Amino acid sequence: MDKKLKYFIIAITGVTCFSLLLIVNFNLIYIPIAPPKESVSGISLIVDYNNGTIRVHKNFTLDNGKTTAFDALDKWCDVKYTDFSWGIFVEEIDGISGGINGGWIYMVNNITPNVGSPNYPLDDKDEVEWLIREFL
Repeated sequence: MDKKLKYFIIAITGVTCFSLLLIVNFNLIYIPIAPPKESVSGISLIVDYNNGTIRVHKNFTLDNGKTTAFDALDKWCDVKYTDFSWGIFVEEIDGISGGINGGWIYMVNNITPNVGSPNYPLDDKDEVEWLIREFL
């Protein structure tokens, strides 16, 4: 009887862990995102090329529904990216690569969002910054 109880407890623990894994995974994937606004103004864009050059564009407007963090970058810079099923990966900005062990990331108002840049809707007076970070 003790062996059966032991296996039952192990099975219940396994099923519980697997269920929690599924619940957490689906909650991380499903992120409610507000639709982009038709127009935003007072936007600032900063691009740090990690070579001493920093490009700044201030107080501009995005319109026609193209009001995401990626749209702000695409308005002022030549962007090379790959479109994966899970989102886009920015490879180069103005010919500058993210590097072998790094990549381009973005921040809005000094916070790194948990969604890709084409899915992050901007608000009026947001500051978007793109920079290269090393991946470990």
